Amino acid sequence: MKSKVSQFALAAVLAAGFAAPALAQNTNWKLNSDRSAGRLYVSSTADPNTILNAGIARVKGSVRLNAGSPTDSWFDFTIYPADQGPASINEDGSLDAAEFSNAPRSTVINFRSKEVKVTGDGDLAVTGDLTLSHLERPFLITYSEAYGGPVYGEPEVRSATREVTFVFQNVAAAEAKAGSSRKLKLAASADIKTEDFPGFFEAVTNANWPVVLENKVCQEPAIIGEEYHGTGCTGTPVVISSRPPASVTVVEDYTGQDFAKRRVRDDVKIALTLELNRNAAAAAEVAGN
Repeated sequence: MKSKVSQFALAAVLAAGFAAPALAQNTNWKLNSDRSAGRLYVSSTADPNTILNAGIARVKGSVRLNAGSPTDSWFDFTIYPADQGPASINEDGSLDAAEFSNAPRSTVINFRSKEVKVTGDGDLAVTGDLTLSHLERPFLITYSEAYGGPVYGEPEVRSATREVTFVFQNVAAAEAKAGSSRKLKLAASADIKTEDFPGFFEAVTNANWPVVLENKVCQEPAIIGEEYHGTGCTGTPVVISSRPPASVTVVEDYTGQDFAKRRVRDDVKIALTLELNRNAAAAAEVAGN
């Protein structure tokens, strides 16, 4: 009996937390790739205090948040290098090798949800297929007087898919805060053990992750001459940081840091900061109810 009462109470709390106007319950949100980022970290379960930043990337895709029935929500997004445009990613979330013509190596990560559950804390546990696409180009170096750098061959793309769960924190509170606004902020994370996803660690660390600029604006110079260096871009860089190692206390029997253990990285974490947008008509409908 107590169990049934507890389940009823939890259902009531969740229903209240996700309460929303009927017209808002099936709103499709579009990810704003200019203001959405994915941070990639590597760490060790044997040394959890040391977290190293592997890179930061843009995120594009779409989301449907069903306020009346959150388990009917779905997520489809792609994490990709900041020096690539959204058009360089195929509709299935894979990379278009032709668009990565100047990249010796690159990684794209796509996630498509299959199941959404509400946790006891009111978060959304979103489980789905995470597909990793890693591109590498073999290169040949021939040393001579006319050497101009390595020559890259045709790209080799390897893909693998595994089931992964992202936890979206405080979604109900975020939706309530957004109200009739056209913007919604979400935060999510997923931990991936390298033993559960062979090749994932290497694909994340053996890739180029350029600086991500928010509100990126690029302009061609008015005059193109000998000093031309390409298109100039401005914007606000997304700052990333690594957790420093725990402080070390030196005593008489101290033998130094265990670098062998510290080099073992068996965990990759993806942390997402997403901005979702909806059109003015949808926001106006929500405001009118």
